[in-house]
Amino acid sequence: MSLKIDNQTYFNQHKTLNWETPPIVVAWKFSSAENLGALLRVCDNFGVKQVFFVGNEAAYKASRIKRNATTSIKKVDWSFISESEIWEKIPSRSLKIAVDTTSESVAINQYNFKVVEKSFCLFFGNETIGLEDEVIQHCDDSVHIPMIGNSLSMNVVQAASVILYEATRQCLLDE
Repeated sequence: MSLKIDNQTYFNQHKTLNWETPPIVVAWKFSSAENLGALLRVCDNFGVKQVFFVGNEAAYKASRIKRNATTSIKKVDWSFISESEIWEKIPSRSLKIAVDTTSESVAINQYNFKVVEKSFCLFFGNETIGLEDEVIQHCDDSVHIPMIGNSLSMNVVQAASVILYEATRQCLLDE
């Protein structure tokens, strides 16, 4: 019978996989400081090393970001950036992927993250309206999460967890 052990012990005893080139995450005009912090924690869980928050830093309480990020606040390189600056900060070789339902979005279980031959950047939109059309137009691809229930949307951090898990599963776990 299995015995519960703490996470630290388990992951110290088991091989940790690493991205050769970790994805970059962009949080586009989130409205909640709690979601910014939770996103940092999820990104840390999946090996993301860089997160850009597009928006005005003064609009968020740093203490709420820190409380939700916990120790991940020091493990992920994150910064606030303007709408115009973001396109210069993302490496030109990176594939830009919008995470939103669009006329051409692909379900994540049908999207092949493994064949992306360069780094990729995932764009997550505002909790209420998602990504603006202008942002989607700047992206190379768009993906969505298939949903079968009655609610056809989910919290943006939950969506980031699902997307990052699928990308990790395809690129690192299915080897």
